[in-house]
Amino acid sequence: MNMMAPITGIETDDVFSRLRDMIGRRPDSPDDARTEARRLVSRAIADTCHADNLWGAVDAFYAHFDFMMQAIDLNGAGDPGLRSLRTKCRFYLEQVEALCQSQAYR
Repeated sequence: MNMMAPITGIETDDVFSRLRDMIGRRPDSPDDARTEARRLVSRAIADTCHADNLWGAVDAFYAHFDFMMQAIDLNGAGDPGLRSLRTKCRFYLEQVEALCQSQAYR
C-alpha cells in the first residue's frame, strides 16, 4: 500500500525545474547535491506507474548526475568536460519527466 501523498502537476513541474537548476549550477557540496537529486526524483516518480523504461531512465540520470558530481569533486567546477555531462544529465532528466507525465496515475 502506498502511504505517500500524491503530488500535483504543479509540484512535479517545480521538482523538475529544481533538478534542471541543480544540473546547471555549481553545488556547494556534491554529496548534498546527489542526495537532493535522489530525493527530488523519488518525489517526481511517486505518482507514476513504475515501468522498466522509467527505471532505466532514472538509473541513467542518477549515473550521469553522480559522474558529473565526481568530476566536480576531482577537477573542480571549471572542468571543460562538465558541459558534455550536463547535456547528458539534461537529456536523461527530460526522459524521466516525459515518462512521468505519460505514466502518471491521473
